[in-house]
Amino acid sequence: MLINFSVENFRSFGTEQTLNLVASRAQKGPEDHCIDIAGVGERVLRAAVIYGANAAGKSNLVRAIDFARDLILEGPGPMKRIALNQFRFTAESDKPSSFEFRFLVGNRVYVYGFDVTKDEVAEEWLSATGASGRETDVFHRKGKKIEFANPKKFDEINPTSLDALKALKLLGVRPNQLLLNKIVDLDVERRGELLHEVVWWFTECLTVIPAAASFGPILEYLDGDGGFRDFAAAFLASIGTGIGSVAVEQTRIGADQLPKQLVEHLQSRDDVEHQNIILGPGMSLNLDPDDPAKVIRRNLAAQHTVGDRDFSLPFDEESDGTQRFLHLLPALYHLHTSCKVYVIDELDRSLHPLLSHALLKFFVESCPGACQQLIVTTHETHLLDQDLLRRDEIWFTEKDKRQQTHLYSLTDLKVRKDLRIERSYLQGRFGAIPFVGGMEKLKQLIECPPEE
Repeated sequence: MLINFSVENFRSFGTEQTLNLVASRAQKGPEDHCIDIAGVGERVLRAAVIYGANAAGKSNLVRAIDFARDLILEGPGPMKRIALNQFRFTAESDKPSSFEFRFLVGNRVYVYGFDVTKDEVAEEWLSATGASGRETDVFHRKGKKIEFANPKKFDEINPTSLDALKALKLLGVRPNQLLLNKIVDLDVERRGELLHEVVWWFTECLTVIPAAASFGPILEYLDGDGGFRDFAAAFLASIGTGIGSVAVEQTRIGADQLPKQLVEHLQSRDDVEHQNIILGPGMSLNLDPDDPAKVIRRNLAAQHTVGDRDFSLPFDEESDGTQRFLHLLPALYHLHTSCKVYVIDELDRSLHPLLSHALLKFFVESCPGACQQLIVTTHETHLLDQDLLRRDEIWFTEKDKRQQTHLYSLTDLKVRKDLRIERSYLQGRFGAIPFVGGMEKLKQLIECPPEE
């Protein structure tokens, strides 16, 4: 579970801004929207819905989380610069950009963060709750200097993790590489339980779905998990898409039938799990693990029944909304199977308002207390409903005169409990809406034909 995320000097974020998912003590709402943090005396929210005008910075918050995750898991290659987009409207745009995650795995709270420039990692830190319940440094890196925790401050599971850190220190870390990126490459047994929990959270738990992108593993989910395939088909049928079932069709083709660069890109991946290329919303290429001269092409097909006949259509011929909805379904399916944090940009993209509302309602009402989180950006104001969301689950983004994005919660505004949130938001009472008054002046620039 994500407890909070902070970002500074990245895209439209100049000063540090924090998305804080700790439940407000003043908020009396559905308790099943929260998860208790053992030993800390806090509760973390299961959902956050973020609003704001166009260009206010909603998507930049998602991009910040995605950038940090990518730098942890992939990192830049040797001799390459970090692909960092810093806040431009300041004379100090070249100062380090900062990212920090506070998250919960089991009963342990971790804080991991780093400061980076385009050329190097300036600082990096990881802390965890020990047996006392207090946060204690696991490691702290500043430039080339790396310091480790006293092993006596942790329980018996952590010596293996400390041994791994000491070995990595001897091997060295590139100036442009995160220490956690090196830890990701270690075998599970060499990481130790503590470091493995951190790696697991970023690799398996945190999932980002950008507005214009699909959920990458969707074909693998549909092909390898019959339960998810049945769930997806039932859900798509229940919302009136006309789809009765979905199927993944596989075709083996010779690697020599594909462009050489495409095959070389597939073969360059060391991890078999990632030896694939997504070609579209319902198509991917994978190396054949049994025959390196073959490539497996996967195509997603939607099955329709009209009258007494069955028809199979390529999934990319389905509507944009149907395609989008399918790629959001893992967030609902995993409610009862695993701990996941889904960060989705533009939840309402290509979706009818009733579908956006139904998806969020399904999430918050199914499996109460599940260790699943859904963090979304949206323009869909019908979700601003106190019967659906707690006030501390509603967030806004707004830019100031210096073009910096500010992030604030509805609870910061101290609104009445009986206030109609949607109407008040559209009236501008909370900010975070577009300014449209200037459009009146544009009418003067349009030459209308004279009346006859």
